[in-house]
Amino acid sequence: MSVRDGAATMATNTSGGGGGVGGGEAANPQDGRSYLLQIYPRLAADSTACCCLRVEKDVTAASVISDAASALGLDSSRLFVLAEVKECGGEEWVLESGDLPVQRLLLWPRRAQEKHPQSLGFYFLLQESNRDGTIQYIHLPALSKEQEAQRLAARGFLPPPQDDFADLCNLPVLAEDSILDNLRTRFHKKKIYTYAGSILIAINPFKFLPIYNPKYVKMYENHQLGKLEPHIFAIADVAYYAMLRKRVNQCIVISGESGSGKTQSTNFLIHCLTALSQKGYASGVERTILGAGPVLEFIQVNYLESGVVRGAVVEKYLLEKSRLVSREENERNYHVFYYLLMGASEDERKEFKLLAPGDYIYLKQQNFRIEDEEDLRHDFERLQQAMEMVGFLSATKKQIFSVLSAILYLGNVTYSNKTNEEGLNVKEELLVEALTKRKTVTVNDKLILPYSQSEAITARDSMAKSLYSALFDWIVLRINHALLNKRDMKESVPCLSIGVLDIFGFEDFETNSFEQFCINYANEQLQYYFNQHIFKLEQEEYQAEGITWHNIDYTDNVGCIHLISRKPTGLLYLLDEESNFPHATDVTLLAKFKQQHQGNKYFVPTSVMEPAFVIRHFAGMVKYQIKDFREKNTDHMRPDIVALLRSSERAFVRQLIGTDPVAMFRWGILRATIRGMAAFNLAGRRWATKTAGVVRPISRTPLGELQRSNTPVEKMYKGASMLDFSFDHSEERPLEAFEDIFASYERRGNTTEWLGGLFLGCLFVERLKRHQEVEYKLCG
Repeated sequence: MSVRDGAATMATNTSGGGGGVGGGEAANPQDGRSYLLQIYPRLAADSTACCCLRVEKDVTAASVISDAASALGLDSSRLFVLAEVKECGGEEWVLESGDLPVQRLLLWPRRAQEKHPQSLGFYFLLQESNRDGTIQYIHLPALSKEQEAQRLAARGFLPPPQDDFADLCNLPVLAEDSILDNLRTRFHKKKIYTYAGSILIAINPFKFLPIYNPKYVKMYENHQLGKLEPHIFAIADVAYYAMLRKRVNQCIVISGESGSGKTQSTNFLIHCLTALSQKGYASGVERTILGAGPVLEFIQVNYLESGVVRGAVVEKYLLEKSRLVSREENERNYHVFYYLLMGASEDERKEFKLLAPGDYIYLKQQNFRIEDEEDLRHDFERLQQAMEMVGFLSATKKQIFSVLSAILYLGNVTYSNKTNEEGLNVKEELLVEALTKRKTVTVNDKLILPYSQSEAITARDSMAKSLYSALFDWIVLRINHALLNKRDMKESVPCLSIGVLDIFGFEDFETNSFEQFCINYANEQLQYYFNQHIFKLEQEEYQAEGITWHNIDYTDNVGCIHLISRKPTGLLYLLDEESNFPHATDVTLLAKFKQQHQGNKYFVPTSVMEPAFVIRHFAGMVKYQIKDFREKNTDHMRPDIVALLRSSERAFVRQLIGTDPVAMFRWGILRATIRGMAAFNLAGRRWATKTAGVVRPISRTPLGELQRSNTPVEKMYKGASMLDFSFDHSEERPLEAFEDIFASYERRGNTTEWLGGLFLGCLFVERLKRHQEVEYKLCG
């Protein structure tokens, strides 16, 4: 018979009788006259002690039972039997009263003849029997499927379990804990990439791994996804060959938290996408594209139908200007400031009047420390090399660094000490006036009123953000100029493209504002697009073709999208409307939100006195503070700040504001050209018409392109920057976080070909944090 044994812990009992000698000796070797028997009771009472008896060779089972019962303090009137167990959890052989247990023991391996844990097997069980000789088996809880599989594997009926799975869909049990445990196991083996069907999950190792050299690009070239170990190059390869084979544009969306390695992953993707291109004319363009890496947010790489890189277009997307002046705890400012301060030479430090990072208000934070100085210096060298690759001369680089230094000095304005205005080369009295006074123009007069302290700080930060944004726009423009293929000015040829979008994942901070509102709306749109292509459209197609298919329930987030963007009462339209009213405030905006969406299940109003509102997103509920929504939405540069920067003696600063005649000409011509280049699509698409020097506006955003595309977007998720996953189960929530993986798991075995390319879904760490009680420490 095969009976599962109960768990037992080792204990020693001192008692003896009959032919045995009770004792608590340790695991001593046989002395030629006595032998150690380990006896575990399995009785109705919850007894987990181990009785160790040292007996002679000719002692019978009946004698051993008597000694064990006495040692364990059992009632002598009860009847017991002794059973031999060789394999833990395996077969049990009941001994007759006259059998000799030591003879059985001598057939065991030598190590089993000494004291050893029960988990190794080779022990005896003491069980109670009835008067008719039948054995009283206690009720044991049924094993789970996973435990049963482990037991069968231990007995040789199943192959040994895999240590880790490259594809989460191959897990024996697909659940949150098994998914995260598998990711942790692979991470410790330096396997940072894992598939979940057609989803790629990546966890930032915070160090360089030797898996990105050119031989890996060649290794993954033209291979089916999943044939080799998961890798980001496999994603680039699948997108590239899907574009060429199906003549359909592709897009890769990289989503994740700040510090999760999105930018580095973008660089790896661009490197692979350009390396896959055929050799020839495009080699110089490829080098320029790689040089544009440090400022990439959305890049569209254009290819000829032969697969040769034709050119590229870079676009600014959701530049988080507020990060310049305020950040979450333990989050740094923009990396470029640390690169400059740590990597600048002594001559450059003097020229740009650089201080230590801790001396700048914009860079200060709680427990401020810089432990990666050497890495920052190296990154500054890489930044300068990248700037040279896109055609920035030495003088241009100095102008950029000078503006960055001036922005940091603006943050140090305290309205009591004299500040440094040399970075911008403007008159000191004009700078002081712009930072301390407000000008109001009436019908007959102009009023100049002093700012309060809080208003002055806001004015200072506004100037810094405006200057940084203008600098960023100018750099993007210059990069696009460098990426512009001169042949496209003379001829129009059919082109295909692969877009790479680096976007924040879903955000829910302690304080959420307009930036988080925009980022989360973008993620809602991506989730909706995913739902349409992976769930709704696929299932409708199967049903139309009569394919047997079990419908997968999924969370439809179209209601949340309508709340935010549906005309005419969507939150974005109400925000635009209030932003155009001169006497409107954030308070009136919030009141209009509540009035229009009272009763909407996706809009949760807060208390009357709290200046905030809550949106029920697909990934959870987020509270947004209404403060500065209108100001951030309009994002106008104040006229006095514009006038101040226009008065700069430096042509570069005037170019940033767009008032220099030469700069205006460049902006007009290049904007027209870039917009035309950005409209690459299938053959036959016409360029946007131009009339009388006016370019027809093209409403185009990366998300808009995704929505209008008939091809599923390729998407990968970047793992958390903090490799310490804390899971909170204090609130019941649906498992939307794992719908992507569960859907891939259920469609395994379905031979229907994916039409229109690959979709790499997202898996948000912030969502995972709500679904488990356990804590995973991926850092060990």
